[in-house]
Amino acid sequence: MSLKHSVIASGFLLALMGCTSLPAGWARLTEAAAETAQPRLSKQAKSTAIRGARYALPSEALKAGDTAGFLKLIADLPASERAEDRFLDAYLALDRAAAGDMKGARAYLGITGDEAADLEQPGFYLWLDAWLLALEGKTDEAINRHREVAGGMPGITGDLSLAAMLEAAGRNDEAVAVYEALTPENIQAPEHEFDPQGIVFAHVSTVIVRHSLLLQRMGRVEESQLVYQQLANAQPEEATSYAAAIDSLETGKNLDNEAPTVRSEFAMALSDVSYAMQQQRYIQTMMIGGDIEGFDDKRTAFDLSILLMDPENENVRSGVIDALYEEALYAGAAHVAQTAPKPSPSLEISAAQALLMDGDEAGARKAIDVALRISTETEKLSTIYGALQLRALLNDKDAAYALVPELMKLAENPAEQAAAHGAASSVFLHFGDAKQAADHAKDARRLDDTHDRRMVLADALGRSGEINEALSILRAERLARPNDPYTLNSLGYFLITRTDNYEEGYKVLARAMLLAESDPYIADSLGWALFQLGDLVRAKGLIESARDELLPRSHWEIEEHLGDIYWHEDRKDEARTAWTTALENYPPNADKDRIAAKLKEGLTTPRPEKRPLPAISLEDLEVERQDI
Repeated sequence: MSLKHSVIASGFLLALMGCTSLPAGWARLTEAAAETAQPRLSKQAKSTAIRGARYALPSEALKAGDTAGFLKLIADLPASERAEDRFLDAYLALDRAAAGDMKGARAYLGITGDEAADLEQPGFYLWLDAWLLALEGKTDEAINRHREVAGGMPGITGDLSLAAMLEAAGRNDEAVAVYEALTPENIQAPEHEFDPQGIVFAHVSTVIVRHSLLLQRMGRVEESQLVYQQLANAQPEEATSYAAAIDSLETGKNLDNEAPTVRSEFAMALSDVSYAMQQQRYIQTMMIGGDIEGFDDKRTAFDLSILLMDPENENVRSGVIDALYEEALYAGAAHVAQTAPKPSPSLEISAAQALLMDGDEAGARKAIDVALRISTETEKLSTIYGALQLRALLNDKDAAYALVPELMKLAENPAEQAAAHGAASSVFLHFGDAKQAADHAKDARRLDDTHDRRMVLADALGRSGEINEALSILRAERLARPNDPYTLNSLGYFLITRTDNYEEGYKVLARAMLLAESDPYIADSLGWALFQLGDLVRAKGLIESARDELLPRSHWEIEEHLGDIYWHEDRKDEARTAWTTALENYPPNADKDRIAAKLKEGLTTPRPEKRPLPAISLEDLEVERQDI
């Protein structure tokens, strides 16, 4: 399968408060209970309510993006049941704090003012109380309390939180000292997406970005640029993008770096903890050999609660939207995007994407129009970029093509120009103009010669018939990144779809599969290699597993592959169902026409002749496991 190339993280286990599963009482809630529960809610929570909605379970409200409905349901639980997962009282406390009711917030946390009794409360509650003091304007008391309890927070979340509180208090030199202490001397970037070094690098990047932005606000621009240069030095191939970012620190272009408030810094600190919770789930699951599956109700609840404190925090809001989108909860994603205190172009684009996937094309077009209308001059470039991609998916060819020259005109520095050419390449490729797509991809690479740009160029060249040139790029990337599963996948899939070198493609994909056993896109690619070699039974097993891994989402290419296999197995109704699903998932136009023809006429090509599978040596599959 072709792939789309694609705030802190660290390798600790989070143990803030015991129970991480839903309390038993959640399963016993009824719609009647939801109707009778009328807790006090902040205006921020009320603004999220979906009129007339009724939920049997709090998780249903979360999936709808209805924070008000969620809070009503958990408030109706007896205190003893909420205590089974003390995050529930924390959510209610955050809503009270958002409303300015610190007494009510402390009541949910069990903070009474009796120091001896309060110290018996979970460390997370005491940390929250430090921030409540800050919200009350008791700055010195808040910082002293924070220093007392932050040591119990996981990893560096306590240190980052302290820096945030110091920034909110205007004690910037002390915050700078915290960031300097957290920055390692040597920074190592990950080699590829599957490299575990990426976890550490994300952690370090967070520290450096916040440090750099603080120095910029303090007027220490050159120091700010030197701090940020550390990331650029770790990723020399990304020099063009980093140069644009470093320039922004001086010019202010595309830089949202307003003075922080206690609320915004508290929200950021909460977001760090929320991310740490996600990492806990990931690490714990991987340690027992499992896969991350299903809706993460705990993180969604946490992030929606953060938005009560700072509704204008687009980073957190975008995270919630992405989480709902990944679980195919498109209506909920659109609701969260469109219930922000005020519309923004980026949120309208997010809403349009969710509405499109929810089948509401009219709503998607309306959201795109709103995004373009409300964009300021500084927002216009990124807005057009998003609108261009969505216009293509909506098959609005004329509207999409009309945006291309406007995008090119707005792009100023090499990073922006490369991104504009990349977007144009994607759109031309979608509408079947592979030659123009390849030309734009070449320009993008010339301006920003990165791995991702080269991989996109190889795909465009392959589609335009320049097979040898594309292969030379893919083989060079494989030599440079021998343990990158997605690089191997791109080469292997190219070999089995653009050439007749199925045996080599199979070997390359087998290695990719070993490096990323659970990746559905690689499983689909290897399955399609097996199909080309005539082993339909094993091909079907792998591709069906890829489909299952993606649920509740689906991908047009996986469905098309399964449709072909089912047809050759004389399961024609299932084949047509799969092809129909493929068409509903917005394939590029050239692929859409091919799939539509199959749906109308069936397959006219014979079943692939079965041949012996290529022998794979240990050298073919040898992998440095510690690098995976």
